[in-house]
This record gives sequence, C-alpha cells and structure tokens, in this order.
Amino acid sequence: MQWQEDLTRNIRFGDERDDRDYPVSGRYTGPEFSECNRERLIESFLEIRDECKVIVEIGVHRNGEESSTHCFLKNKNKDTLYLGVDIEDKSFLVDDKKNIYTIQSNSSNYDRVIAYLNEKGHNSIDYLFIDGWHSINQVYDDWEYTKILSKKGIVGFHDTNHHPGPSLFIQNLDRKKWAVNGGCGYDWGIAFVKRI
Repeated sequence: MQWQEDLTRNIRFGDERDDRDYPVSGRYTGPEFSECNRERLIESFLEIRDECKVIVEIGVHRNGEESSTHCFLKNKNKDTLYLGVDIEDKSFLVDDKKNIYTIQSNSSNYDRVIAYLNEKGHNSIDYLFIDGWHSINQVYDDWEYTKILSKKGIVGFHDTNHHPGPSLFIQNLDRKKWAVNGGCGYDWGIAFVKRI
C-alpha cells in the first residue's frame, strides 16, 4: 500500500472509527467549500495548469459554482482531461468537446478508474483532488492514485481541519518526501501536497 511508504505512522484506530466520516473537532458552520478554499485551489492549480494533462477529482460538484469542480472546469485548458469520480451520477457534467468526463464509482475501485483513464489515452495524473468520503480507510484508498501521479503532480485535500481521514493523513505525511501547504484555517480546511 502506498500510504505505508508515505506516512510516518499508521493513523488507523483499529476500530469502527476508521470507516466513519465525521467532524472530529470544531463547530464550523459556514459553506462546505469556502471562498478561501476556492482561491487556494485555483492558486494551486494554476501552478501546473499549462503542463496539466489530467485532473482526477474524487467527490464531484456538490454546490455548483461554489465547488472545487467548478474551479477545475472554469480554469483548465481545453485539452486537459477532467475525470470526476463519484458514487452518484454526475454525467450531466460530461462534455466530450471540453474533455470533461465523470465515472459513477466508489473511488476505491482503483482498477476501474485507471482503466477509464487508459481508455482515454492517459496513464498518469497531474492533479488529484481528494474530497470524497473522509474516513481514514477511504483516504488510504484514495492515496493509492499517487502511484500514477506525475513528477510535477499536485494532490489537493479538502476537509483537512475537522475530518479524521484528511486531517490525520496530512499531519502524518512524511515531510522528507512531501511538501505540504495548507490554508484557510477557519473553515473545513484545504491542503496541497507535492513531492520534494
């Protein structure tokens, strides 16, 4: 498992908490994806937009123009492939001419998602955004996509302030291998990770 190479320790509790998605601290009641989240995501994405061939977003389009999905679709180059992975049907976003696709699947179905990318002519990811189910076990599964992250690739995480999976994962990521930049300390949280 990729997390074993990239975390300084196993963050699992060893009980039912490993599969739950629940806020572990704080009482933030603002928007799910704040103005600060949008600004930081766009800033991060613009770092590699011109070289970015593939965006994979886990957890898609929850609140229209105030979503991470909108940030990607509005700012990506036409030739950049966007693949949204969600357990719900998000096919209303699909636009072949704009290279926008979705797949209705649990992101743990790694082989299915990778096969879809391969069908579209791609074998690496340049921008991976993780904002699905926020349990520890699910974030472990989603981290597996970094096996095909390009050398210049960026991994974004949402909900790093209060949800167990993203929060503990970011806190325990090996800083000798990965540079972590965070932001928006007052809301649900967002962080960006690049190889060192």
